[in-house]
Amino acid sequence: MPDHEYLVMSKPPEGVGEQEYNDWYDRHMREILELAGWVSAQRSALTLRGHRGDALAYEYVVRYGIDGDLETALAELRRAVDAGELYFPDWFPNIRTAGFVVVPVTDVVHAEVAA
Repeated sequence: MPDHEYLVMSKPPEGVGEQEYNDWYDRHMREILELAGWVSAQRSALTLRGHRGDALAYEYVVRYGIDGDLETALAELRRAVDAGELYFPDWFPNIRTAGFVVVPVTDVVHAEVAA
């Protein structure tokens, strides 16, 4: 299991089809996994609901696993972006995104199985 998790929620911009968006994001994930410390990734469809049941503004989430020092891995990602090593399509600036570092505060709790 990775030492850290980094979650990125996203929504494709208007005018970008689902297939085009997913094709790019699959490539993007693989590029990130070539960076030091980034060891796993999984994308999922996402439906967020507010406390009133209304859908919130994201459609996908990717969960990255990071081994080793978290700040070093994040700095490596920033370096690769700044160096132009990752491909970003023209419409990328219009994607709605939010990233989160996830730090466990408890061990995993499992349901008890009745005998």
